[in-house]
Amino acid sequence: MENRGYTLFELVAALAITAILSVSAVPAFYNLLQQYRLRSAGQQLFHFLTSARATAVMRSKQITAENSDGDWSTGATLFEDDNGNGAQDNGEAVLLRLGNQGNVQIQGNRWVADYVMFAPDGSAQTTSGAFQVGTITVCQAGYNEAYQLIISIGGRVRMINTEIEEC
Repeated sequence: MENRGYTLFELVAALAITAILSVSAVPAFYNLLQQYRLRSAGQQLFHFLTSARATAVMRSKQITAENSDGDWSTGATLFEDDNGNGAQDNGEAVLLRLGNQGNVQIQGNRWVADYVMFAPDGSAQTTSGAFQVGTITVCQAGYNEAYQLIISIGGRVRMINTEIEEC
């Protein structure tokens, strides 16, 4: 008669090997998850801004992407900026909203800290009519990788992956 069961020793050994492999995989999985969150937040903001530029050209109107409190990670609003003041006023149509990005930090430099305004020709402009160029950095505390969205003089938005000292 053939015995098809496992001994207690074999079962404990298999469980020990499984536990060791699981414990070693958790940090790698956590790092992968953090990297995915960071890239996802960067891509969402990238698509949000390129959509704003395309909408400005398509509608032949000034379109503004504005964050509510100087922090792009808490969300942003895309709207028709009829008076060109860089802020949403009553009667200006909201086109799209970008939600909160969780524990990812998104900060723009001086020129794009609060808003990005696209003219009907697709260029980015400040409220005074000057060219608006700048960099928005998407990073996460404790992580040395970041994504930067760079807005050029013509309004083109590009995203690059870079390393930073700290977020």
